[in-house]
Amino acid sequence: MLYINNKLQDRLTFAAELLPILITSLLPLFFDLSYQINLYMLWEGAYRLSLFQIPYKDFGIPMGIYGWVIPALFFKIFGASLYTLAQTQAFMNIISGLSFRWILVNAGASAWVRILSIVVFSLTYILGLYWPQYNHTVIVFQLIGLGFLFKYFSVSSHSRSWVHLILSALFLTISFFTKQDAGALALLIAIFLVSYYCVAQKTILPLLLLTGAVTVFFVLNIVPFLDFDFGYWFNYGQLPHYGRISLYDIIRVNMQESRWEKIYFILVVGIFLYRKKNFGTTVNENLFTLLALGILTQAMIFQVTSYVPRDNNIFFHAFSIAYILHFLFKLPGFNSWQSIVILLIMIGIWWSEKTWKYADKFISKIFTPTINKEVVSINTYILTPPECNIYANVSTWQLSSREAFKKVRMPATTVAGIEKTIETIHTIKSVKNPRVLNMSELTPLAKEAGYTLEQGPLWYHLGVGMFNRELHVILSKIENNYYDVVIFENIPTLNNFYPFEVREALLRKYSLAYTFDAPRIVYPGTIEVYLPQK
Repeated sequence: MLYINNKLQDRLTFAAELLPILITSLLPLFFDLSYQINLYMLWEGAYRLSLFQIPYKDFGIPMGIYGWVIPALFFKIFGASLYTLAQTQAFMNIISGLSFRWILVNAGASAWVRILSIVVFSLTYILGLYWPQYNHTVIVFQLIGLGFLFKYFSVSSHSRSWVHLILSALFLTISFFTKQDAGALALLIAIFLVSYYCVAQKTILPLLLLTGAVTVFFVLNIVPFLDFDFGYWFNYGQLPHYGRISLYDIIRVNMQESRWEKIYFILVVGIFLYRKKNFGTTVNENLFTLLALGILTQAMIFQVTSYVPRDNNIFFHAFSIAYILHFLFKLPGFNSWQSIVILLIMIGIWWSEKTWKYADKFISKIFTPTINKEVVSINTYILTPPECNIYANVSTWQLSSREAFKKVRMPATTVAGIEKTIETIHTIKSVKNPRVLNMSELTPLAKEAGYTLEQGPLWYHLGVGMFNRELHVILSKIENNYYDVVIFENIPTLNNFYPFEVREALLRKYSLAYTFDAPRIVYPGTIEVYLPQK
């Protein structure tokens, strides 16, 4: 009977842990989503992989391909649409939540600590992610890798525990070949943890196995692409790329900002020193401490090296809270229903801004705000000319009837522009197979209009996703009237997000047929469609 009760209790605990992960992962799928920056890149990379194009040969990217692998698989299953990207992110959010839970289980966190920490992880990290982004996907693979690593720590005495260490090396390698900076930091955290474990257990074998496996996996991810310009495309700080790590910027940003990270860092160190002095610490507790400090260090560096979006490092909250609660719940009398309820309420209030944007959709209909420009209030005290307002009013955006753009809101002029551009390309297709250069964020046009994708860079940000070599090839083709249609996005406020030199060449050699708004929430742009001069 005791076995049955314990088994039921374990199931209820897992359900309580799983529920916030599922709710926050799936909630965005019940709403129409707005077009966001960098969606174009995620869609096209996944689309190219789903067509079995070869990275670095058919398209060039300054990183590995793993940020696009899961979306490409979902494209094969559910179709190549923007909404499929949202479904992909929901799946990855569930995986990241379960991986976070797995780390806590093997780090020795109690059920209540896990539940509360997962609520924090769900409200801070998961709920804000409804579109894939390699700066987030890298963390998903990192969490899986750390999950296998802590599983190894918990079962290292078993004869087959080395399998978990190998799998940890695999996913940490995948993390690196998703995004170099966060992936490298994840590897360093793992190596540091295993190094401490080797010292504590007086053996070097785990470190040799981890580093050896990582080396093998690195070779497998590099050698097959050496004939396809891998050394040119993959950014490790070499020309034509530039080093992204600036010690000054890391120090400056963390001195000016990073208040939560610094508070957590002090609390983690303080708790560890207090525990060590008064109670002593175990190997498992020390590993948990090193993990928490490693995650905080990673977050403080990652926010500088990968600064878009601004909250891509927000996963540190859940790890820090988990560490604090882990030792807080060791205090006598703290592990009570009253404490749990109070903490859940406090967490909900603390992170209310993430849930408010969904609740506001219903509450604003009950308490409709009245905005009178003649009355100075929080809504009217700033008079900003429309031309200076860099943020779009997404409440006016509309849905497109096109499958690739389904359930994604865009400006009305963008929706109309998509239809007109498809019609333009189809008119040319009735005569010949059109050569289309799409230098815009509307990459799903490739599927809707049915044109052949060009061999070249995956995205056209000069100095980031393409370089002078690619720029000169495109300029040469424009000079020779190679393209039948050129779709160019002009964003004057961003530094060569789409190269200004290309637009200057188009204005000289092609005719500007029509323009419409780009689907941008911030820093507005205009999509221009060019046709050969008659």
